[in-house]
Amino acid sequence: MGETVRETQHIEPMSRRHGLALTLAGVAVMLVLTGVLYWLGGRGHLVVIFLFLAGLVMTVLGVLKLREPPYSFSLSADNLHFHHKIGGWSLHWNNIVRVDQPRLHEGLDLVELPYVGIKIRDYDEFLPLMTPRLTVHMLNDQRPLLAMALRHGAISRHRLQDWLVEDNHYRSASGRHYEGLAAMLGHRMTHMRELYGYDLLVHESNLDREPPEFVALLRRYLQPS
Repeated sequence: MGETVRETQHIEPMSRRHGLALTLAGVAVMLVLTGVLYWLGGRGHLVVIFLFLAGLVMTVLGVLKLREPPYSFSLSADNLHFHHKIGGWSLHWNNIVRVDQPRLHEGLDLVELPYVGIKIRDYDEFLPLMTPRLTVHMLNDQRPLLAMALRHGAISRHRLQDWLVEDNHYRSASGRHYEGLAAMLGHRMTHMRELYGYDLLVHESNLDREPPEFVALLRRYLQPS
């Protein structure tokens, strides 16, 4: 068993990498093509315009990458923090039951999904801290997971239709009642646990390494000191 990790680590997501390079390259392409278009006059302008638009797309993609938070996760001795441009969430390590890469059956095989799954011990330490904007984002962001479960036969189409819009009343295991977006997220987490065994599923684009390696890192923090 590896040595217990206690120092704080910040995770830079793969989705943010090369943002500055992509932005500068796109701007450079547009500047060069502006001069080329002026020099050519009316000749070959359609090709140049097409390449200019490609440079514009590069610039926009680069700017969108740079708008993301510099870190997606912060791992400290006491907490796991997730960062998003519209908010974030935090979990005490003692509120995490387990972490792993979720899988689905495909025939006789198990297919590893490009996510890291987190199973929570107590929803009441998590749901009250969620902001409405981030809750809406999470509900929308997890819809592909419902569709994926349908494709693999883990859920019926009828149940999928019921789960796409979650009930806005929810009672946690301890009896605490939630309404609105918090209730919808509580139901969604319950459904994710039923389908995948985990309450929160984070896409690999938020990581700085392959999911199995990130799972191994989280497990080192979960080890008792």
